[in-house]
Amino acid sequence: GVSAALQQAMALVRPNGRITKIGWGPQPLNFSLDPLVQKAVTLQGSFSHTFGTWERVIRLMGSGQLNLDPVIGGVYGIDDWETAFAKMEEGENVKSVLKF
Repeated sequence: GVSAALQQAMALVRPNGRITKIGWGPQPLNFSLDPLVQKAVTLQGSFSHTFGTWERVIRLMGSGQLNLDPVIGGVYGIDDWETAFAKMEEGENVKSVLKF
């Protein structure tokens, strides 16, 4: 849902490709959609996902084809949840992972 994640998707998508934005973020997007026009990309919104989508993402992650390092800004213990959320709010991290 964060602008940085959508900007990264726009940079990585192939010409005539498709980006699906799932859910929404707390702030409006603050960048140009011109790259979508230049690459003839389809942007669609979705509130949810299918089981098949999760299976595919897990396979891509497992094979190393999907690099989440630029997206995940940090891994925090559950006791440090406030720090994790603060770093996302400040824009330092795109996403944070909480370990239980």
